[in-house]
Amino acid sequence: MNKKRRPRRRYVRKWPRNCERAWSIAERIAYYAKPDPLSGCHLWQGYLKDGYGCLYFQNKLRFAHRLAWEVKHGPIPDGLVLRHRCNVRRWCNPDHLVPGTRAENNADQKAERLRLADARAATASFVPGSAPDLAPIRIFYHGVELKGEVAIRIVDPELAKGQLS
Repeated sequence: MNKKRRPRRRYVRKWPRNCERAWSIAERIAYYAKPDPLSGCHLWQGYLKDGYGCLYFQNKLRFAHRLAWEVKHGPIPDGLVLRHRCNVRRWCNPDHLVPGTRAENNADQKAERLRLADARAATASFVPGSAPDLAPIRIFYHGVELKGEVAIRIVDPELAKGQLS
C-alpha cells in the first residue's frame, strides 16, 4: 500500500494587509505613519519591535524612523545614531529626529528620566507649603510640559447635572 504523498507547501511570507509589495518605501511609511495634529509627530501604526516601528525593506527588517530619515535626508552618517526629540520611540517624523552620538542619546534619556522623577516628586500629595484644597499638576503630552494648580472639590452629581443644563 503506497500512500500518495502531498507535495510540501513552501512557506511564503505574507505582506501586511493593504500594503502593496510594489509600493516605494516612502509610500509604505506614509501608509503606516499617522500624523498627530497637536505635536506634528507621525505615530507608527504598523509592527513594533522594542517600541520602535519596523517594516521590511530589501528583505530586511528595518526601523521606520531610520528609513524615514534616509528617504528625506539621505544616509545616516557613520558613527551617529538618530535621536528622537520627543523621546517616543514609536514616532517616525524625520523632522523630529536629530543625528547625534550614542553619548548624547544616553544623556537625553537620562535627562528625561530625571525630569519625570522631578515631576513625580513635585506633584506628590505631601508637598509642603501647598494649600490643602489645591494640588499641583504636571502633564507631559508629546514632549510638551503643562503645569499648574488644580482645585479639587467634591461635587454632588445631582447638583452638577442641574448646572450643566
